Amino acid sequence: MEKNTKIVLLIGGGLIGVVVLIVALGGLIFWGVWQATAEPVAAVRAQLEAINQDDYERAHSYFSARLRELRSAEEFRSFVQENIAVLKTTDSTFSNRKIENNVATLRGTLTGRDGGVTPVRYVLVKENNRWVIDSFRFGPDAAEEDD
Repeated sequence: MEKNTKIVLLIGGGLIGVVVLIVALGGLIFWGVWQATAEPVAAVRAQLEAINQDDYERAHSYFSARLRELRSAEEFRSFVQENIAVLKTTDSTFSNRKIENNVATLRGTLTGRDGGVTPVRYVLVKENNRWVIDSFRFGPDAAEEDD
């Protein structure tokens, strides 16, 4: 093998190694964020399940103390009934997740039973060692950046 060919192969192999390392590190970071946000996502999905089962008392229990004071279980039931196309779901996806200072922000979509897909944003806080929903928005308001 010529000397130049060996140099090209060494440099090419080194570059491939660096790319593989970068991809692996990126994957580890993505996995870490995904795992760290698994509990807040589970809390939102548990609330959506309670809504789907018409169990509004249980759904209301996933709210923070602040939000429960602002909206009673009965008011929440009425709110869901008014927005049933969004809040009665078949699927939820949260592709944008962040946790900072015990506040989790989840952005994604809800798929309603009618097949409509609606953007959503949930903010959760940790209360008594449990993630609870402190605010939520859906539709065009969900895209607003105010965290």
